[in-house]
Amino acid sequence: MTINKFAASCVYQMRAGMSYLKAQKDWRNPEASVLCPRCEDEPETFKHVIADCQAFASARVGQPEEVFDISPGSLIWAENKKGWDSMKYLVSFISLNKLNFPSNIDDFPFTRASQIQS
Repeated sequence: MTINKFAASCVYQMRAGMSYLKAQKDWRNPEASVLCPRCEDEPETFKHVIADCQAFASARVGQPEEVFDISPGSLIWAENKKGWDSMKYLVSFISLNKLNFPSNIDDFPFTRASQIQS
């Protein structure tokens, strides 16, 4: 399986709890709200943005359900063809919806703004 380094790092950061998601606090702004900025219903966690956020409900339609199961023993982490295919769907979902992208362009180290703006 081949996915680009940026997409792979987004998945790794979210899974490790060290990402730009609001519920994963950072030292620069400890008082910031943890609520999801898209739905404002729940904390913006990895599970929430991948599986639960209603703002992405239409983006999940037609995708295999196992793609959105991010529990430790789920298919998405399996080292076989089905696992890799599921990971490709997840990476595509993350990239298309710009999940785990910094909300402030100045927070994006070593990258030109033109490379991440659409």
